[in-house]
Amino acid sequence: MDKQKEIRKPIQSSTLKCGKRTFFFDCYVASNSKKYLKITESRFVEEGQDRKRNSFILFPEDVLNFQQRVEEIKGYLAE
Repeated sequence: MDKQKEIRKPIQSSTLKCGKRTFFFDCYVASNSKKYLKITESRFVEEGQDRKRNSFILFPEDVLNFQQRVEEIKGYLAE
C-alpha cells in the first residue's frame, strides 16, 4: 500500500508584499519534531504565465547568522 505524502501546514506564517514579489515566511515542524523556517519568494513574470517560486529553508541554529548577514549588508543599501 502506497503512503500518501502528508501535507504539512505551517504552525506560524507571515507574508510580505514587495511590488510584483510576495515573500512567505512559514514555520513548520519536521518529522523529527524540530522547527524550521521556509522562506518562499513568489514573483509575477509575464501576463498569462504562472508565478515563479523560489524557496529556501533555515534551521534554528542558522537564523541568527542569517539575520546578522542581512543587517551587515543593509548598511550598504542605505549608502
